Amino acid sequence: MTAKEGGSAYRRLFRNRSFVALWLGQTISFIGDYFYWLAIPIMVEKLTGSALQVGLSMMASALPVLLLGPVAGVFVDRWDRKRTMIVADLLRALLVLACLAVRTADQVWIYYVVAFAMSCISRFFYPARGAALPLIVTEADDLLAANGLMQIVETVGLLAGPALAGFTIGIWGSGAAFVVDSASFLVSAGAILLMTVPLTTAGRQGALVARGSLGAVWGEMRVGLSALFGSRTVVGILLCLSVVQLGMGAVNVIWVPYMQRTFGLGPEGLGAVDTAQGIGMALGGLMLGMVVARVSKRNMASWGIIILGILIGLIGVAPAWSLASLRGQETAAIAQLGVAQRLAYMPLMLLLYSVLLGIFLVPAQSALVTMMQLAVPDLKRGRVSGALNALTTAATLLSMAVAASLGEVVMLGTIYVAAGVIVVAAGLVGFAVLEEPTTSRKVPAEPALREAEQQVGAGE
Repeated sequence: MTAKEGGSAYRRLFRNRSFVALWLGQTISFIGDYFYWLAIPIMVEKLTGSALQVGLSMMASALPVLLLGPVAGVFVDRWDRKRTMIVADLLRALLVLACLAVRTADQVWIYYVVAFAMSCISRFFYPARGAALPLIVTEADDLLAANGLMQIVETVGLLAGPALAGFTIGIWGSGAAFVVDSASFLVSAGAILLMTVPLTTAGRQGALVARGSLGAVWGEMRVGLSALFGSRTVVGILLCLSVVQLGMGAVNVIWVPYMQRTFGLGPEGLGAVDTAQGIGMALGGLMLGMVVARVSKRNMASWGIIILGILIGLIGVAPAWSLASLRGQETAAIAQLGVAQRLAYMPLMLLLYSVLLGIFLVPAQSALVTMMQLAVPDLKRGRVSGALNALTTAATLLSMAVAASLGEVVMLGTIYVAAGVIVVAAGLVGFAVLEEPTTSRKVPAEPALREAEQQVGAGE
């Protein structure tokens, strides 16, 4: 794809009403999500002062990916993807409001329950969204551009969400953050309602219920696992992502305690760090169209991951230089400053590393997602996605458990450096095992589709 063709792909995508509805709805939803994601670790750290407790809140969100991911994929491949996404959004809009009940350290368990339940529901939403995207973007050449734009959804969320959340929490408290997240789920549900998603699984709806046994569910899961391990491309992605998550899981656990204890950042400072990463992701998304014709997806993913690992390690040793310190201002009175004034004490190198992290994150993620979508047929995409997420989450949980345990006895910066080394190793693994799909993705024609559905219904 040339740069000119890349521009044409973007124009076609923004004339696609269903894609635009999904893109805008998810943008609002991600902004709201960052209110929730920032509020939870801040409140757990504030109420308990324990890195272990922060880690438990993160693990509560990750555990359903391992337990429910493969099973959810079975149902996603049989249900109406549009309806699945709408119901999931409405349920999450209600659940997040339960966080408003937490007032003391003894009530922190409510955060864990809500995080677990919301993650369970998300296990249906995200595979449904991922499986729906290639159905509403029918040109195979536009799929990489579409995934790049969906990465920019996260970018816009990072640009606006953390900054808004940081100021909101700093001024009005965490309760406002949970209300905003709930409202964003409702906006997302309304946007998805406007979409038209082809029902490629027609005739299979309710088949699982008709067959009605745990054996049927297990059979469907085996099909997904067989499709995963039967593709060298997807096996390579699994191995690469598993090593990545051995590093990133630790970062997810300790980032709030590390930022607060090392640099003294409050909610607005934490929001600024995430917003800096969002700026980088915006730049990375814009650059993606220019490099896609020049760099293979394998090299794009592997080099991107290596650079991400280097940057994570640098964050672990980042100096505390700020505009205020460079001017020789004292830091003792930071607590008495206004929310906006405290930004003058933001560590400059930390912001720079966060911007660069965002720049290289978008092409790495987009390349891996595109390779998976091109390698897996639609009828199995939900199951393969669920199985892939579950297996990589095992590495995430292991990393989280180790980091949460060590967080009270080892310097948090040291854990960051170790995580960076592991992520660099993941990029090297990518060069060794990633393999681009040899066939292009096509939306199946009706006769072929019906034949494939009959094979699935017969147990494949």
